[in-house]
Amino acid sequence: MVTAAMIAQHFEAIIKDYPKMKLSEIQRRCASKMHVNVTIDCCSKEKKIVKEKMVGNHKEEFGLLWDYAHELGPKTSESSIKMVVQRVTADSLPHFKRLLIGLDGCFLKGLLKSEFLATVGKDANNQMFPIAWVVVEV
Repeated sequence: MVTAAMIAQHFEAIIKDYPKMKLSEIQRRCASKMHVNVTIDCCSKEKKIVKEKMVGNHKEEFGLLWDYAHELGPKTSESSIKMVVQRVTADSLPHFKRLLIGLDGCFLKGLLKSEFLATVGKDANNQMFPIAWVVVEV
């Protein structure tokens, strides 16, 4: 008997690469690759299992931000690190509304050879907004 967990394990990489894959496409792939007919409900459960696993990884990584800041603090005496996280409750992990954060950088030419780094996010209207920026020596 094939369960949603078995299908999730088999198709995990594909769903991570294509998170908007339709349930009928997952059902078709199960029939062609695993030679098993599954229901749309089973495909829905399987997709939910993979997405929860992906979100869990994000929660673990964001939970390590404090450790990263603590490690960088004494090593960079000229820099300042300021972290502000709004918590849902005192015991919970940080709660993030958007999982998409972009990092980009460019080299600045001229008298001061340096690099400009910026992080951006997307708001509810799908508009980009700056989170932080910094100019560092190359």
